Amino acid sequence: MISRFHVLLCAALLLLLWVVDHPCFATDDLSPEKFLQEYREAVKQYETVNSTIQIEGTLSVSKFRKVKGSEGKVDVHIKYLSSNGQERLIRGDKKEDNQKDFGRAVDVLGSDRNFTLVRSSPEEAYRIQELISDSKARRSKLVNPFLGYTVDSPYTLGGIPILPMIESKDFDFIKIETINNKDNLRVRLEFVYDLSNSGRPGKRRGWMIFDPKNKWVVCEYDYKTTFNKIPDFMASFSGMNRYKIEGDRVPLPEEVTGTMTTFQSGKEVTRDEYHFQAERLSTEPIPDSEFTLAAYGLGDVEQPPGAPTNTLPYWAFGFAAVALGISVVLKRMARQA
Repeated sequence: MISRFHVLLCAALLLLLWVVDHPCFATDDLSPEKFLQEYREAVKQYETVNSTIQIEGTLSVSKFRKVKGSEGKVDVHIKYLSSNGQERLIRGDKKEDNQKDFGRAVDVLGSDRNFTLVRSSPEEAYRIQELISDSKARRSKLVNPFLGYTVDSPYTLGGIPILPMIESKDFDFIKIETINNKDNLRVRLEFVYDLSNSGRPGKRRGWMIFDPKNKWVVCEYDYKTTFNKIPDFMASFSGMNRYKIEGDRVPLPEEVTGTMTTFQSGKEVTRDEYHFQAERLSTEPIPDSEFTLAAYGLGDVEQPPGAPTNTLPYWAFGFAAVALGISVVLKRMARQA
């Protein structure tokens, strides 16, 4: 006959095993090596499977300045397209009385010809502002906030790429744990990142939460950055992403929020808040013609406005100069004769 003590002991052991195995309490059950392997594969899938993306929505940016006591807010309508390594971003102030009033600036990157177009109002025609030779440099300028809080948000922290950071020898995995958030399995990564090799020595400390079942997209993050040369200064960053999931494809960002706050001697100095709400998400095919100057009625020109595309005037001028020189020489020879 089993004693009451043994029954209670068995029950306690079973309860302990359930607690240890339950995702709410499981900790450090994912090694950094395994995490890196799976995360690299997820990023690779994002670059290939979702090579064709269309995202359209509104990015609201609010800025608060404690010193001047000022604040401002702007709503920017964004339309982003990506196909076959080509990218197009259209942006402009959003008008409540006319939702189609956008497109005051256009950037096309990664195509045979990279360019920026601008116009002062929807009634005007686009004009070429810049023909871009280095699309990577131009894209880095657009990351925050336009791309960092839209298409890049699944694998960045407000525009800061996650993969290069966690692959760096300066990155330390403090803790990896599996958590259960509203019956959704998540992985929380606590980290410290040494910025000594970045040119501005300091530390980046915080955590990130990923969705391992949906290509390891980042769902939430919170970290603080301090600098050795400015010990009383600190910058705090936080954000949260919500996705639209379509089958096996990489989730597309449906709603993205982020906050950047700076502190001086413990007091808040500035705060920038970002909120993107998608109005259209699609992976439908996009023709290559959408990434050309001809798509904006500008023709397939190589040069910016003002630079002549017809070389005939140059040849005519050259021949005239040569003829003038020959005539001068002939006249001198005739006089000497």
